Amino acid sequence: MPVPRSKDYFWRKDFFETLKAVAERAQQVPDWAEYGEFCLEYERGLRSSAFSILNRFLKRFEQRPFQDRKGFVSWLLNIVENAPGRHMLIPHPLQRRLIEPTLLEWTLADPASAEPHRWLGTRDDLEKAVAVDPLDQIAIRRLLRIILGGVDYAVHELPTGYLGNPDQDLIALERSEKLINRLIDPAEKQALLAEVEELRAAVLGFLNR
Repeated sequence: MPVPRSKDYFWRKDFFETLKAVAERAQQVPDWAEYGEFCLEYERGLRSSAFSILNRFLKRFEQRPFQDRKGFVSWLLNIVENAPGRHMLIPHPLQRRLIEPTLLEWTLADPASAEPHRWLGTRDDLEKAVAVDPLDQIAIRRLLRIILGGVDYAVHELPTGYLGNPDQDLIALERSEKLINRLIDPAEKQALLAEVEELRAAVLGFLNR
């Protein structure tokens, strides 16, 4: 008999469809099958059962050799980038017990790799990622979100006041243009360059008031 769907299923249908798709891919690797079971139980709305399975998976997998953990973490983080329902695919216990420790170990085991810094996602880590691999598209996008988000915050109360240093923000926008020019997607470039110009106009408008 089919499991009845909760109301949440219908207004977050894309989240649950992602869980099912990721489960199918995870179950193709025997060592990751329990994670796939977690996704399927979560997709069915059986949260308690799902997290019991996840805990069992973590108890086993967090003890696995680094290369095994690295393989799973890299696969999962690439799969969920921009996926709907990312928070359901990477709940807090998985992030805290497996993903973060593995990424930190990865930065030490392979200092020449941009990937762990990309996924750790702090400003410092993203700077390291683009220094190691200047064409890492995900790291560039994430770093741009931080830089442009900072300038956007600084100007959002204009004309009442400026929440930052406009001269530093102009330098940040110039840096952003250089990062944007490393992106491959022409439409993405165009949209981001337009955003930079809009922010620059706001900053210059404040300076020239």
